Amino acid sequence: MGVNLNCVLLIDDDNITNFLHKQLLSRTGIVHNIIAVETVKEGLDVLTKNQGCENPELIFLDLNMPGLTGWDFIDEYKIIKLRCGIKSRIILLSSSANPADKKKAGDIEEVTAFLHKPLTDSMINEIMNKYFSS
Repeated sequence: MGVNLNCVLLIDDDNITNFLHKQLLSRTGIVHNIIAVETVKEGLDVLTKNQGCENPELIFLDLNMPGLTGWDFIDEYKIIKLRCGIKSRIILLSSSANPADKKKAGDIEEVTAFLHKPLTDSMINEIMNKYFSS
């Protein structure tokens, strides 16, 4: 692929999904730092507190989580983006089959893509080639 990312942030309330996605991304060798969190609050903390990944190039975000949802994360991200000058690509990685979710995602500037779980090698290749190749 030839592209290397400094940091990818995984936000999903299912720790098994996070583990599998982290392993998949690690195997590619294209990511230096992968941070996986299980709540929107933890994801926002990564962006606002210096945890070595305050400006991930790529965020994989689940939509349906208890408490704050992926939509709540995006609302807060918009504020953080303006305040801190960060620019991440957000890929919604969801099991949602609701067409309204896909439409809503398409209407949000900060959302790069809406994909269905689980993440696969071919999905990673497509994302890297489409959004990170020069």
